[in-house]
Amino acid sequence: MDYEVVVVGAGPAGSTAAKHLSEQGISVLLIDKDKFPRKKACGGGIPVRLLKQFSYLEELIDSYSYTGWVHSSFSKSKVQLQREKPTVAMVVREKFDHDLVKLAVAHGTTFMDGKTVTDLVISKDDATIMLDDESSITSHIVIGADGVWSTIAKKAGLASSRESMGVCAFQEQKLGKATMDQWFKNTRTLHVHLHFQGMSGYGWVFPKKEHLNVGIGEIIPLKQKREGKNNLREKYQQYLVELKKQSLIPPSFGTGRIQGGATPLYPLDKTYADRVILCGDAAGLINPVTAEGIHYAMHSGKIAAEVVGDALVSHNYSDDALSQYQTRWKKQFGKDLKILLKTTTSWTNQTEKLIKLLNKDKKLADMALDVLTGQRSIHECRVELVVRALYVYCIDFLRRGNTDN
Repeated sequence: MDYEVVVVGAGPAGSTAAKHLSEQGISVLLIDKDKFPRKKACGGGIPVRLLKQFSYLEELIDSYSYTGWVHSSFSKSKVQLQREKPTVAMVVREKFDHDLVKLAVAHGTTFMDGKTVTDLVISKDDATIMLDDESSITSHIVIGADGVWSTIAKKAGLASSRESMGVCAFQEQKLGKATMDQWFKNTRTLHVHLHFQGMSGYGWVFPKKEHLNVGIGEIIPLKQKREGKNNLREKYQQYLVELKKQSLIPPSFGTGRIQGGATPLYPLDKTYADRVILCGDAAGLINPVTAEGIHYAMHSGKIAAEVVGDALVSHNYSDDALSQYQTRWKKQFGKDLKILLKTTTSWTNQTEKLIKLLNKDKKLADMALDVLTGQRSIHECRVELVVRALYVYCIDFLRRGNTDN
């Protein structure tokens, strides 16, 4: 074997898997098609609770947002998100991803960038990846963390046809700390606009230490991807105009190239095979409501490292042995993803009512916004959230009834 494990894709999922494997003394190759550091289509917001589970991330955080506003469909109403402690952690993905790679390398991972994987061959004795320079690398197991269009998923027969997906258009520009302090204060106030101009998605304004990230994303049928991409750029330009009209971003922001990206909306039916495990976007592990994926990427990467470590000890790399990977991630966050996926079909059509309801009760607003920012598991608090929402709705209904009489 050239390596015991090859990890394809050096984003948060792949780097996390490589780091935790290397910490076990396992020989790991981490490979990526891009040269690092590289740009990445992402808003850069991550749940603060992720830092409790991966404490080493604290040194990699660019800034924290303590306050924010969630706006309804056409900014007719809004609800404030405010805490004494940070609500969202912000990262600049170009630096964040590179720092995660450096951590993996520091623990013994071999890193190879600028190399594209073109094929995967699984045999009884090993797993072999083919590269675009016609070279090949063998290992016991391959971890596919190579994004929504994963080559490893396709070659392993795990990729499935998707009816719809998330697409986004955004810009991130370095404006300097003085400008960011002036416009977004020390609390780095963020903004989220739900269902902007009737689209199935949201727009965001994510301020960081010296950078500002503004974007817009929506869910579209996969067959309309090309048409939807063009339409999204137009909506993004309209979003910038609206933001400047409301003085939510500096007038100078928006020059330069608009970037685009795509995200999955739901997990693949199967995220493992003989000698193969899929992590992060490659496995479809992402919050379908907010499109936040770093949380699930890092968790799936760590789980993959644990399962692969066990497989190397037992010398069992079969489909059956690696099935523990899917069992574990489903136990940790699978129920959350299932509930959130159901939510995507309804919440965007009720944003005005939702914001008005949240404004009537601070406890309900805090609970809902904790779920939105990833601070609480929707599976763990869903009953409490529904009960509180019904209570607030009934109280409001009775008050309106008394007013009418």
